[in-house]
Amino acid sequence: MLSDDDILAAVRRALGAAGADDAAFPAAGAHITRHLLVAGEIVRCVETRTEGTAFHAGTRDLSDLPEYDDLDRYPVPAPADPGAARSTLRLVRRGSVAAHACSTCTNGRKSCARCRGAGDVACRTHVPCAGCGGRLCCLACEGTGKRAREASDRPQGETASRVRCRKCGADDAACGKCRGAGRKKCGVCGGTASRPCPDCAGGGTVAHDFCAGTGRYVEWTEGVVVRRPVVDTVEESSDLPARAFAWTNEADAWGRVDHVGEDAFPPYDTDTGSGPGTRTDLGEDTHLAKDTHLGEDTDLTQDTDLAEVAARLKPRLGFRDGEVARRVRIRYLSLARVTHDDHPHRVHVVIPGRPAPRVVTVRSPRHAWRLAALALLVLVAAVAVSRLLT
Repeated sequence: MLSDDDILAAVRRALGAAGADDAAFPAAGAHITRHLLVAGEIVRCVETRTEGTAFHAGTRDLSDLPEYDDLDRYPVPAPADPGAARSTLRLVRRGSVAAHACSTCTNGRKSCARCRGAGDVACRTHVPCAGCGGRLCCLACEGTGKRAREASDRPQGETASRVRCRKCGADDAACGKCRGAGRKKCGVCGGTASRPCPDCAGGGTVAHDFCAGTGRYVEWTEGVVVRRPVVDTVEESSDLPARAFAWTNEADAWGRVDHVGEDAFPPYDTDTGSGPGTRTDLGEDTHLAKDTHLGEDTDLTQDTDLAEVAARLKPRLGFRDGEVARRVRIRYLSLARVTHDDHPHRVHVVIPGRPAPRVVTVRSPRHAWRLAALALLVLVAAVAVSRLLT
C-alpha cells in the first residue's frame, strides 16, 4: 500500500513539477481517500441427488455401476476443479435389480396391428396408366370401345406417337402404353387385390416395442448424482465509478487470492446457511488470508487490503444447497483518490504499479455538473433567441 508521501509525489510527477517541490502540490489542502477494486469469481460445484425407477428392455449386466444403500450418504470425492463441466454419476440401489418376463407378448412377438395377424392387406387390382393417367387414353372412344362421332383433339404439347386402339380399332388414337385401356394391372399384387403386409413382411407378427422383441426386461432403483458449476462474478469498485477498472492494467500491482477446497470457505463465524452441502466442520483458522501468492504467513491483521477483501466477500461466501466444492479466484488493487483545495476541479487517481505509480486525472463531479449546467443554459438561451428572431 502506498504511503501518503508516495501518493503526493506521484501526483506532482504527473503534473510535471519537480518531485522535491512541495509547493507545486502542497500536502496542506490535499485530501486522500483510498478505494479498493475487487474483481474475480467464486465458482461453486453444486450437487443434486435424485432417486427413481430405471428400466431396460431385454437383459443388462449392471455390475459396472456402483451400488449404494442410502443415496444421501453415498460418498463421492470432491472434484479437483470446481469449475469442471457438468457431470452425471449413476448408481444402483443394492438388492433392487429385478428381471421379468414380458407378460404382454409371446417370446417378444405380438400380432401385427395393420394386418391383424393375417400377413397380407388389400390392394388395388389396377392402377392408372402412367402414360395418359387414365385420361384421353383413346381419342376416338376414350376407353369405352365405342367410337365417338367426333374424335377428341390431341392434348396440347403432346409429342408421343399414338397407336391403334385395341378396344375400338381406331388408328393413331390410343396411348402407346395402355393401348386405349386407360389402366394397367397393379405391379405389386399382379391384379390379385392382395399384397404382403409392409409392417410385418407377411409374417403376421412384429417385435414387441416394450421389451424390444426379447420377451424380457429389467427394472431397478437408480440413484443419480449430478454436479454442475455455478459462477458468481465479483466486480466492485468501492466508491469509485465502475469505469475505474478501465484505468488499470495487468502491469499494476494487483494482489491475488486463489483458493480451492478448504481454504476457499468462509471464516468459522460466517453464516453458512442450511440444507444439503452445508459445512459445519470448518476450523477456526480457516480464512481467506492464506494466499499462496502472498506467502503462507500472510495474515488479515497485517494486510488491511486483504482484510477489506475478506469483508466484501463475506456476504457472498454463504453455502448453497448441495455445494460440495468451490474455488475463490480474486484480484484486488488499492487506488488513492486525491483532491486539493487549490485545484477543486480535478481529481487525481493514483494507481500502484511498477516501476512507479501511475496517475489518472479526471474532472471532479462538481465541475462536471457545472459544465453540464452551463451547456444546458447555453442551449436554452439559443432556443430563446431563435424564437425571438422568428
